Amino acid sequence: MKDKDSGTPRVFLVRHDILQGQTEWSQNGRYTGTTELDLTAEGRQQVLGTAQTIVGPGNLIDPAKLAHVFVSPRRRAQQTVDLLFGEGLSKSSGEGIDVTTASELAEWGYGLYEGLTTKEIQALRREHGLDVERAWNIWEDGCEDGEYETPPPRLSTSSSFRKRRTRN
Repeated sequence: MKDKDSGTPRVFLVRHDILQGQTEWSQNGRYTGTTELDLTAEGRQQVLGTAQTIVGPGNLIDPAKLAHVFVSPRRRAQQTVDLLFGEGLSKSSGEGIDVTTASELAEWGYGLYEGLTTKEIQALRREHGLDVERAWNIWEDGCEDGEYETPPPRLSTSSSFRKRRTRN
């Protein structure tokens, strides 16, 4: 894929929640993975406000220099991309910026924790006899019946990545 401005290719990862694209659940501190939620009216305004700052000619993300956009299939992610780029998008290789919906970018499933707050999850885990020795950590403990019930293994201290990183 040729970079449109022949400069250094860049990748921007944009999430609706980082742009303050509020959903009903994010407003209430609830974990949202696979549940389809729309952005709230406030969330749409938040994304539009951010778009004015970071998207456009001379801004961080210049649509004229974008080669491709990949987006999660979740409605809130689709809405965020549509609000960020407006009419300049093409869902098929027509005019504008090519957009591909990629299931690999979909939010993970929180299983039993979907739609719950951290406090509710902690209470549920206590009921299930979990977290006896230490508090729940989503990155270490995963989610019951979720996509990552058992989180992926951590890099060991002997991994080649760590060795390369520490040599430089």
